[in-house]
Amino acid sequence: MRFGAIGYLDRNDFSHWGVPPHWDDAAGYGAWMKEARRFRKALAEIGGGRAPRIVFEHPGEATIPTSVFVCAPGGMVVICAGTSGYSAMVDLRYQWVMQKRLQGSHGTNDEQARAYNDLVRAKRIDPALGEVVPFHEIGRAHHDMANGIEVFGNRVALVGAADADQGASP
Repeated sequence: MRFGAIGYLDRNDFSHWGVPPHWDDAAGYGAWMKEARRFRKALAEIGGGRAPRIVFEHPGEATIPTSVFVCAPGGMVVICAGTSGYSAMVDLRYQWVMQKRLQGSHGTNDEQARAYNDLVRAKRIDPALGEVVPFHEIGRAHHDMANGIEVFGNRVALVGAADADQGASP
């Protein structure tokens, strides 16, 4: 594919998720680390042998220790949410010694989302729509993306609308 993901890993194939055991549980920490290294190796194979310089972290508590571990030295972990919990623990050795950064990010709050939508409706922002599909064609759209069939711009699916103009402001 020219745009988008270059591969994926099924996290169910790995067993090290969550907070690593503390250092005084040498056996538990060793098992966690072995599995985290296996995950990092599988991720690097997808990335052409390189660790990712930017990791987008969404789940939070269940995955941030791994995200910091796999991120390249000098790289950044962008925290977008904490759906599995907000009390994330990180092995600071992999954070500060390797000069990795944590960066918070979010899309919008409700007020900002309304403002963005108003700008799109006023045609002051072009969302660069390449394809609008009815809800029942989502499977085909995903299949096309998986097979590298590109459209210029974003693909979007209509949810609860019969056509792309339904609900649009005059």
